[in-house]
Amino acid sequence: MDKRRDLVFSAIIILTFLLAFYGNRIISPFLDLTISSLELRIAYFYSWWLIPTALIAGLLFGFRRFFDHLGLSEGFIKGLLFSIVAVSPMFISSAVMGSVSGHINLTTILNQSLIAGFMEEYLFRGFLFGLLFLKLRWGFIPAALLGAIIFGMAHLYQGDAFWEVIGILFITALGAVWFAWLYIELNNNLWVPIFLHALMNLSWILFEISSTALGGWYENIFRIMTIAFTVIITIRFRKKEGFFRINRYNLFYNPKVH
Repeated sequence: MDKRRDLVFSAIIILTFLLAFYGNRIISPFLDLTISSLELRIAYFYSWWLIPTALIAGLLFGFRRFFDHLGLSEGFIKGLLFSIVAVSPMFISSAVMGSVSGHINLTTILNQSLIAGFMEEYLFRGFLFGLLFLKLRWGFIPAALLGAIIFGMAHLYQGDAFWEVIGILFITALGAVWFAWLYIELNNNLWVPIFLHALMNLSWILFEISSTALGGWYENIFRIMTIAFTVIITIRFRKKEGFFRINRYNLFYNPKVH
């Protein structure tokens, strides 16, 4: 019975995710919908992500613990402080090497950093990965990579050559695994990847860096520093706790559900 339930619920979660992610793109050509306000366009776009997923998560697992199911019930301040410290090398290096962008405003900052960071992590890590891994016995690797594959395929247009396409999928997969690993190891706190995602986006929005090879190398060095910092701190935290939540027993199948 549990296996059948997990299979049915998994299918519902994946189909709902696909509806949320692709629904607006599919029906837009058939709708004569004109929204003049940028703020309303943003709200309409993300309503596709939020409404069906929130409804299904609540119906399947209960509305009473809705925020707990999605990793949002606690850890807001911890996630914010952790992310500020972790992303500080990117902000400092960008401020020193680059210049403040002259093409930004408050709406752009909020949309491309805070709102985008929250919504992408809510949809990909909280809803898709989190429910499959924590509730439906999916292993960490398949649950983490499923969203990465879908997201990467939606951005394949950015690569022209074969190796560019492979690179897009590889980087997307690494990012998905990194965010998912932090989410689980830091006590199922989705605020950590949310604020990391938002602040990393903010550093790219606020500052314009030289497009030369040198500028690109420096940017990547400090991105790697941010990633390394989060990994080191998380490993130290888990060692202090005495165990890792992600281990060889739940990489491909998770026998324990919450």
